[in-house]
Amino acid sequence: MTVQKQILELLESLRSEMHMAGILISHDLGVVAGQTDRVAVMYAGRIVETAPTQQLFARPRHPYTEALLAAVPRLEQEPHTRLESIDGGLPDMTRPPEGCAFASRCKYAQQKCREVVPGLDASSGTGAVGHPHEVACHFPLGGLSVAELGMPRVGDVDDRVLEVEKI
Repeated sequence: MTVQKQILELLESLRSEMHMAGILISHDLGVVAGQTDRVAVMYAGRIVETAPTQQLFARPRHPYTEALLAAVPRLEQEPHTRLESIDGGLPDMTRPPEGCAFASRCKYAQQKCREVVPGLDASSGTGAVGHPHEVACHFPLGGLSVAELGMPRVGDVDDRVLEVEKI
């Protein structure tokens, strides 16, 4: 059993025994998928998408979320397969860009994206009542399904992924 798995099991046990909520901050999408009810994706210090976990993984609405999910290694990939990456680099937040911070790296960006910071909006989401799918994007994605993106479903993440990742 990995140290990571032991820590996650301990956190879950404490959370359950003490009837409390928790906030998990991680770059490991496999851990996020298996340990959370709701996800908030951040880019350059701002929440760009938030939704119930299974909905966010099944139908990402923000281009950054889509790019993150496309970069996740898959068990069915051949060894040494080159992983997807996100072109460009992070903006200099000491001089933030005028519009969306992700615009310079976004393959869907339009002029409005470079000029106006989008607010977090639930009107374009399709979350369940009381659990909105909110996205900060002028042109949110239609939400391709996980199968259409060729990605594993939330429940498909297994211990082999956790063994190679670090917290």
